[in-house]
Parts: sequence; structure tokens; C-alpha cells
Amino acid sequence: MVLTLLVSIYKLCRFFAMSSSERASVPESTSQACLWSGSGSGSGSRVGAACNHREVSPGVSTDVQVALDRILPDLHLAISSMKQAADPEDLRKGITEIFQLVEEAWVMPTLGRDVAKALCDVIRLEGGLDLLLNLLQAAELETKCQASQLLEQILVAENRDRIARIGLGVILNLTKERDSPQVARSLSGILEHMFKHTEETCFHLISDGGLDAILYWCRWTDLVVLRHCAMALANCAMYGGQANQRLMIEKNTAEWLFPLVFSKDDELIRLHACLAITVLATNKEIEKEVERSGTLALVEPFIASLDPERFACDLLDSSDNSQGRTAKDLQQLVPLLDSSRLEAQCIALFYLCTEATIKARQKKTKIFSEIGAAQSLKRIVCYSTNSTASSLAKKALRMMGEEVPRRILPTVSSWKPTEVQTWLQQTGFNKYCQSFLEHEVDGDLLLRLTETDLREDLGMASSIIRKRFFRELTELKTYAIYSTCDRSNLADWLGSVDPKFRQYTYNLVTCGIDRNFLHRVTEEQLQEDCHIDVGFHRVRILSAAREMLHSPLPCSGCKSTSEGPDVFISYRRSTGSQLASLLKVHLQLHGFSVFIDVEKLEAGKFEDKLIQSVMSARNFVLVLSPNTLDKCMGDPDRKDWVHKEIVTALSCGKNIIPVTDHFEWPDPQDLPEDMRAVLKFNGIRWSHEYQEATIEKIIRFLQGRSSRDSSAGSENSLECAAPLGQTYSQAVPPHIL
Repeated sequence: MVLTLLVSIYKLCRFFAMSSSERASVPESTSQACLWSGSGSGSGSRVGAACNHREVSPGVSTDVQVALDRILPDLHLAISSMKQAADPEDLRKGITEIFQLVEEAWVMPTLGRDVAKALCDVIRLEGGLDLLLNLLQAAELETKCQASQLLEQILVAENRDRIARIGLGVILNLTKERDSPQVARSLSGILEHMFKHTEETCFHLISDGGLDAILYWCRWTDLVVLRHCAMALANCAMYGGQANQRLMIEKNTAEWLFPLVFSKDDELIRLHACLAITVLATNKEIEKEVERSGTLALVEPFIASLDPERFACDLLDSSDNSQGRTAKDLQQLVPLLDSSRLEAQCIALFYLCTEATIKARQKKTKIFSEIGAAQSLKRIVCYSTNSTASSLAKKALRMMGEEVPRRILPTVSSWKPTEVQTWLQQTGFNKYCQSFLEHEVDGDLLLRLTETDLREDLGMASSIIRKRFFRELTELKTYAIYSTCDRSNLADWLGSVDPKFRQYTYNLVTCGIDRNFLHRVTEEQLQEDCHIDVGFHRVRILSAAREMLHSPLPCSGCKSTSEGPDVFISYRRSTGSQLASLLKVHLQLHGFSVFIDVEKLEAGKFEDKLIQSVMSARNFVLVLSPNTLDKCMGDPDRKDWVHKEIVTALSCGKNIIPVTDHFEWPDPQDLPEDMRAVLKFNGIRWSHEYQEATIEKIIRFLQGRSSRDSSAGSENSLECAAPLGQTYSQAVPPHIL
């Protein structure tokens, strides 16, 4: 008994003898102090044996600790080997060993992020990160590529800090080698991570060529590079701040996102590009420029076509995305849920729904409570009239284990007292249901309630509770539909001035004010009669009303064909989407207005709209990718869209410019008679390597030089009245420029 007591006292004395700095000296992420005592020269087996008997470090789970005890000795030896390499071959072998250890850690189920982060910290603390930066400056190409691949794998937050302090110039210097496919694959990934660092880092990357390199690669076809580019642009938009978003627009980022969103090759590329363009669109200062790019219109239809659960399964099977996103990344999505733009809501909802599926399998759904996403999701379920947004919000809430509220009828002014009761219950004001019921508060009265009404008549004594109530009521007013009483559509006009101004619709309408009369109202009347208490809001509403009075109204139905686009691009979706989208961007950046079908036309109006667009365009660019004309063969009834577009362009005498990309010209006799004349136009061969030179050739044709081959019968006069009906006795060899 006495011996046991003495031993216990001895242990306590030893514990308190340790200084607080010694007890906290083990890095939380690595918990492997025994590895560093010999500065990399100790035996791996001895290190492993010493660590096997240590207790788990604070903040590190037992499972993570076990994984680290197994992996870290090998990592330590690999780092030492890389440092002591005598020749490039040994150096590359050491880099490969480290790369494999880190890569295997990232894909570990559930634990991967914690284990990989610990390994990345070890590499930095042991000097491996600095060594990689040195190799990027001095090594030959093969070693440089391997070093950049490893660097891409280890860019966790602390390592990004180190790069930003001492290595950003090295990274930016590498962009001078952007034409190298090997360099581009890893360098684009490094830039992807660095755009997440800080606004200051984003500014340096944008100013010194990093963003230029990303936008240059957006025209490539390498899917690995394009994935990195899409995510890099999304990170820059999300983490860069509004000033850097403006710089992105000045460098035509919104336009270069179009090929990424339009691509049919990879859904992940499209999703990240959609995130980038929607984040940019939420910046009111650049919103109009983003809309003009045409990229934003692609977002909602694409999101509506996806299944988040299937997408999550694909990510779980992917080594790059199996861990999902961090809380910090997900936190950036929450403001998008509260955006007035449907595209922003849809993209944030899809990401959160996908992440909820991943986190549910990892048993980590608590992360969503930490970032405060549930309340915004419930609001969307209650108020959104968009089926895609509402469906995604419901799925996300179920995956998170949250209660899914019922949708609230948007015609609030027509609510009966029972519907007001439902709203009170869903917004957490159950305590006051009886009081509202006794006073028979219906939708009309709910929209008119004042602070005095709540305090004196409905018994809401607490000023804090009244503030909460009016916050919920303001949200209800903003999302309500007023079609039964708002004949001039004042609600949508107010929303166009500022989305939050829709809350004033009922106040104005019940005072007899419509859009045509609003400019006559005084600021005092808005305050006294319409209860618009915020002075700045009153000024903005009246200013916009007077601007509307002096602005010319658009004339519907009087648009002439001269107002049509400069260029209509015809393409086969299955093989020509990427080239068609690149042509659109290049031509837009050279000042041409371009029409390209983006699959957003309503089914019943599709044909008329498409044909009218061909007829109104001044030029017709025909993208001839592999098998473009195959469906035209044996199509006498013109059921194929490309066939219809070509015939319309021929019959209207358009300046037709074929652009070929690995296209084999068919025998004229295999094509329907009404479109054979398209073979008489000079074709321009597209070059992915020399895109600017190819575009210059196309522009020469657009600016007046006809692409018709004069030696092949250019005397034919084409009228817009009827299609051509010529026959050809032999194949006409097209001229390729």
C-alpha cells in the first residue's frame, strides 16, 4: 500500500516538473516529436519502436495516431533520402516515395484529410517544402515536373502560407513554361490551391501572370488541366474579394468560363466553372458584365440535370475528392444560399447536397450545424418557387438529419387565419398562435402589422422577440407573390432595383400606387403613408422611378434582321461543343456578337427561334467536327437540326464559313440535294496550338471576304425565298485554308 502511494507521488512530481511549454511542444497535427530529435538522421526502425508506446497526442484521434505511427517512419526516411540524393535519379526516386505516401493518405476513408495534413506538415517542418521550391528553379524538366506534382499534393493551409511568404515568385516564374503539358498539369493544380490563400495572394497571382496562365489553359482539351482551371477560378472568385473579382472581369474571366461550363466532357469541370461564374455574378458592381458573357445562363439548366447523390458517389470513388470539402470551404457557400440570384442558390444547394451525402457516410454531418447552413436551406424550402432549388434543399436537409419544413403558399395576401397559424409554427412563434387566432389575423393583416400592433394587441412584450418576428415577416414579404393585387407588376420592378425592396410591395399597392404613378410620389408620402422607414431606401426607389420615366421603353415586335447577331455558330453537340464554345469566346473578345444554341430554348419554340436566329445573323460559322454531317445523310425531311440550319443559311445567302477539326469531307452525292452547296465554301482548319492565328483567318472572312470558292461556281445567286435545288455530277473538293 505504502509502495503504491510512493509511486503515485513520484509520477505526479514528474508530471508537474515538466514545463508547460514542454507538454505542449508536440505539434497537434503530427504528434511525432521523436522523429525530429536527430534532424532526419535517426534510424526509422528505432523511431517507430519509440513511438509505438506513446499515448495519443491532444487533438488527434486514436485511429489517426495509429495511421501516423505506421506511415511517418517511412516518410521520414524518404525525406532524408531526397535531401541526400547524389544524382537526379535518386532525387526523383525520393520524390516518388513521398508522393505515394501522401497520395495514399489522402484516399484513406474518413481519416484521410487528418492523416494527409499531418504528413504535409512533416514535409514542411523537415525542409522538404523548401527543397521542392529550389528544384522548381534549378532542376531539369523531368525532376521539375515531379517536384511540382508533389508540391500540388501537399498544399494544405500552413504550406500555402509558406509558399506565399517565400515561394510565390518561383510559382509565377513557372508560368512562363505554360505551353509544356507536363508543367501545366501540376502548375495549374498549384495555382488552384494558392488562389485559396488570401486576397493579397490572389492580387499578386492576378497581377503577375497566374490568372493569365489559368485563362490560357481554359482553351486546352486536357481534362486534368481544365479541372484545375475551373477550380482555380472558383477559388479566386470565392476567396479573392470584390476588388480581385473586378480584376478577373477585366481579364475576361467570365467569357473564358463559357467553354468550361459548356463542355460535355466532364461534369466536375462544368460544376466548378458554374460556381466561379455565379460567385462573380453576386457582386453587384460586375453583375452586368457577367450576364453579358452568356455563361451565367448555362448554370441553372446544368444543375437541374444532375443527381447529387450519384455525383457524391463518383466523388467518393475519386482520389482527388473522396474527403469532400472542409468546413471553411463550405462556409463560403452559405452566403450564396441567401443570394437573390437563382443561379447562386442552385449551385450552393447542389454542392451542399453533395457534401451532405459524403459527410453522412463519414458520420460528420455536424459540420453543417457549425457553418449555419440549415436555416437558409429551410428558408428556400419554405419560399422558393423554383423546383430545382426546393428539391435540392429538401435532399440536403434530409441528409443532414434536419427537419424538412412544409412549403409556404406564396400568395400571402390571400391567406386565411389557419395559414397564418402554420407560418407562425414554422418560424418558431407557436407561443403567439392563440393570440393571432383570437384576433383573426389573416394574410392581409399579417402584411400590415406594426410594432404597436404586436406589442399592444398581440401581447409580444419583448422587443427582441418583436425584432425576430419582423425579420421573419420581412423575409416573407420579400418572397411573397402579389399577382392578385399587383396589376402593374410593381413587385418585380422593386426587386430589379434591389431584391430586398420587394418587401415594400404590399405597402405601396394598398395605398393605390403602381409603377406608372410611383414617380409622382414624394419621399414624405413613402414614409408616412407607405411606412418605408429607411430613408436611403426611399431615395433609391424614387430615383429609380424617375429614371424609368425618362428611359425609352423597348419596342417589342419591331426588331429588324439588321439587329441580329454578327455570327450564328452551328455545331454538332456530340463532337463540336468545345470548339463551338471556343469560337464564341474568341469572336466575342474581338467585338462580334455571337449566337450559339445553349439548349435553354423551350421545346415548342425551339425550331422557330433557331431558324430566326440563322436568318437574322450576318454570318454563319459551321463547325465541322468528326461525323458532323453523318445525320444529314438520308434526311430528306430535314429532321436534323444541323441540316435545317445549313439549308436556312444557304437559302438566305449567308456568308458561310466552315471551320474543320479532324473532319473528313463526304462525297456530295451522299448529302441531301438541298445542302450540297455548303461544300462549295472554303473551309478553315482549326488549330488548337495556334488558335489566335486561326481566329484571324476567320475574322478576315467575317469582315467582308466571302468564303465561297469562286472556282467552284460562285456565280450561283442565293435568295432567301427557297432552298437550292442543284445536283452535282462529281465531288467538289473543298478548299482548306
